[in-house]
Amino acid sequence: MKRFGWLLACLIVVTLLSTPAAHAQHLWQKPVPPKSRADLEKIMGPVEQSRTSKDRHIVIVWVPRDHDKGFHEYELVMIQWRKLLSKVPGVTIDIALKYPTKGQWEKADLMVFYLHLDFLEEEHYQPMDAFLARGGGIVAIHETMIQRPTGDAWAERIGLAWDDGRSEWGLLPNPITVDNTHPIFQGFPKEINFVDEYYWVLTGDQEKINILGTAQAGPPGDTRRDHRPDQLDGKAWPVFWTKEHGQGRAFCSLVGHNLFTFDNPEFRIILFRGMAWAMHESFDPFKPLVTDGVTLAD
Repeated sequence: MKRFGWLLACLIVVTLLSTPAAHAQHLWQKPVPPKSRADLEKIMGPVEQSRTSKDRHIVIVWVPRDHDKGFHEYELVMIQWRKLLSKVPGVTIDIALKYPTKGQWEKADLMVFYLHLDFLEEEHYQPMDAFLARGGGIVAIHETMIQRPTGDAWAERIGLAWDDGRSEWGLLPNPITVDNTHPIFQGFPKEINFVDEYYWVLTGDQEKINILGTAQAGPPGDTRRDHRPDQLDGKAWPVFWTKEHGQGRAFCSLVGHNLFTFDNPEFRIILFRGMAWAMHESFDPFKPLVTDGVTLAD
């Protein structure tokens, strides 16, 4: 019995250490309280176009989760967003595990990347470049920006990317200052808040991108507690941005670490607008998805 009790105690400890509750991010981080439907409608505006301007084909690129439960939930997000996007009249959805096929690149209007892309080589960029050259759109979310050891080649396509030895990660301080003159952030206040994580000191030429949102940085690698104001560096690091290649477009969001962020209607507005913008498409048909399955303040 003593041996059984000892084994049971060890099992309990191991279980606790392997659950999200034992990870520091979950000890205090909670979703931002939801806005009311009326507030969201003020940001979005009325639906004037229920269907996309022409048939659109979207590919969601993902891998299995590579992080603790509740973070980097690529598969759960893929399943949820595949279901949501399939409700948009005129849109068909496909999925790609790790990387799109040649046929998917040729057929797609939009590639939505939510995964870790350390494996990219020249052979992967060739179909991507052809896709952008014909006016295709890319949306890159959170860890998608990481390409080790250096993301220089990836940054040429999406604007900014991770650089080992220089780039930092950590808690996303609030508020995020946004450019609400751009269609992706139209109707938003100048400052918005998300409980999430992001990266800074990224590689890439900021003169060749359109920075849509910035935030300060605090202590790198520390998400155990919220930052004090005196810990912030006072700089404006990119959080959201776009990059254009002729008619080809890329929209990037460093927000997207926590699973609960994807149920935040404001984040959904940003991502769906980013998708529509990257496809040269109206946001209108995507508006019903913003509150689909979400509990609002009202």
